[in-house]
Amino acid sequence: MSRQFNGDAGPYEGLVRAMGSGCFTLDDKGVVRGVSDGLCELLGREREELVGEPLSSMTESGASAIVELAATLRDSGESTDVVSVDLVTGTGETVQVECWVGVVPDTEGYTAVCAVGAEGNEPSEHVDVGDLDVAGDVDQSVRTRALEKASIALCLSDPTRPDNPLVWVNEGFEKMTGYDAEEAIGENCRFLQGEETDPEKVAELRGAIEDEEPISLELLNYRKDGMPFWNQVDVVPIYDDDGELVHFLGSQSDITERKEHEQDLRQQREQLVALNGLNRVVRNINSGLVSLSTRDEIESLVCRSLAESDSYVGAWIGEANRGDGTVTVRACEGVEQSFVDTETEATAAGDDTPTKLALDTRELQAVSAISGERHGGWGEEAERRGYHAAVAIPIGFQQFQYDVLTIYADRPRAFSGQERDAVAELGQIVGHAINAIERKEALLNNVVTELEFDLRDGVDPLIAATADSDLVVEFDHTVPTRDDAAVQFVRITGEAADDAVDVFEGLDEVDHVRLVGEREGERMVEVRWTEEPATLMFAEYGGYVTEATIEDGSFRVVVELPHEVNVREVIDVVQGRFPDSELVAQRSTTRSVQTLKEFRSAIGDRLTEKQRSALEAAYAAGYFSWPRESTGEEIAEALGVSPPTFHQHLRLGLEELLSASLDQSS
Repeated sequence: MSRQFNGDAGPYEGLVRAMGSGCFTLDDKGVVRGVSDGLCELLGREREELVGEPLSSMTESGASAIVELAATLRDSGESTDVVSVDLVTGTGETVQVECWVGVVPDTEGYTAVCAVGAEGNEPSEHVDVGDLDVAGDVDQSVRTRALEKASIALCLSDPTRPDNPLVWVNEGFEKMTGYDAEEAIGENCRFLQGEETDPEKVAELRGAIEDEEPISLELLNYRKDGMPFWNQVDVVPIYDDDGELVHFLGSQSDITERKEHEQDLRQQREQLVALNGLNRVVRNINSGLVSLSTRDEIESLVCRSLAESDSYVGAWIGEANRGDGTVTVRACEGVEQSFVDTETEATAAGDDTPTKLALDTRELQAVSAISGERHGGWGEEAERRGYHAAVAIPIGFQQFQYDVLTIYADRPRAFSGQERDAVAELGQIVGHAINAIERKEALLNNVVTELEFDLRDGVDPLIAATADSDLVVEFDHTVPTRDDAAVQFVRITGEAADDAVDVFEGLDEVDHVRLVGEREGERMVEVRWTEEPATLMFAEYGGYVTEATIEDGSFRVVVELPHEVNVREVIDVVQGRFPDSELVAQRSTTRSVQTLKEFRSAIGDRLTEKQRSALEAAYAAGYFSWPRESTGEEIAEALGVSPPTFHQHLRLGLEELLSASLDQSS
């Protein structure tokens, strides 16, 4: 494909001399055929010392590597490649450089065009146009073809025209960018820029061009197919014999592989620092187990340790309220409270925040590149605060699910690889620590797990009967009989209390209903079930139902479970029987336990003196034995009261005694 050069021929002859720190050409036998002024200046050697001599005169150790690389590029047809070599200066010292090699085939073999860059070496201030002094057998056409065919990307712009458009590009430019010469010529080179191109770097490049200064920088550009690549851009001004600026020469190298390697190394270093920080957090937790005594203290320690780490912005711990999907913040350090509020609100609204996903799946959820476009409102707020990555880790131990720990970092691509594994392990360690403290507290204070369920069943006639009425059905006591059968004593209140009694009588799983007592607006009913009633579901787990009420079309059950019970298993059993049921709340609470002395004291407060006398006399006289050792009349005579009075005091005393023992509200 032909390339139009819209300008004088003079600058074209000086292209090789204008490339970065230096340039030289080789023939296929490894003989130096041309060198640039920049290279002569870099090495402190005269051109005559180098042109026509074997490459080994310039680099003893790297000559074979360059020649072999050029031959490989010729055979493979690949673009330019780079090799590190040591060049020999005029004083015998060496300069370490990177040498970009490209080849141009010709009828005699090939010409290798080599551009070198010394670390820390700045481009020359400007390039005067002059002839490239090469051996006599390399004419202008060879040099022209070498520049046209070189794999190194080259371009010329014309600053005398509006917007400084490109006026020439070589094949290397076409291969690197994907744009044909016809598409590139006439355009300002900014068409290679894209969404993630650093605007500060662009401004720096624009300023150097306006000041007619050479510049070398790394820029993220985009190929024609939209793929980004890292571009090492070197731009130098070119002047004519009168000192007038006529062109800018740009040389470009694809350094994506090197940048990715550098990024990988940087990420590895950051992960190493993060791992060290996580190890300190773990050590703090292990040390805290000796001195800390509450769950709150452990959670505060974790968040504070993460916030003080150099690797993380901060962290917060939340507890899920499964009933309404909200999350209650238990501890927070380093992260702005307003942002935490934004995330908890998004979680409650059902947005896929890391916190919500971790709670739903009970698995670690990491976002290595937070974006407002991809993650909505909380993502926008995170970006605005410089939070680039987040991870949410469920905190639990075995079957117990406690909280979720969410950590934020200002490092893109955080929470991957070993760091991801380490934060997952941190969640387990925190869960173990909380479990150890809560087990200790449970042993000392009789801590239980309280679950509150809403047992919905759209076809249950008893639940349906309360939907549009003032009926309230309370299950006071459940007495297991045989197999799964049971007798329940049910308190029914409301104007339609008799209707509820009729509903019980119509249930297939009920074979006996008896009205125990009634007063205005209230009925006490004895119900015998042939199948296990809902309130007995929890018995095999050691559960104790503290409340079971049907009201407004909903069956609310509150049950206390031993701390060590697998809560998830209990929830699965409930949802297996009531598919539409919902766990409204899960909390740890302390069950009040009376000592024998406290119980006796409480009984003493409830009994009158006459009731206590009747009970003690009956017990001592063998009234409760079988067969009875004394009759009621004999005990009444001994107490000096009539038999009816004795029996009244005895019955009331027994009622108080049993109430204190069996009534769950006592």
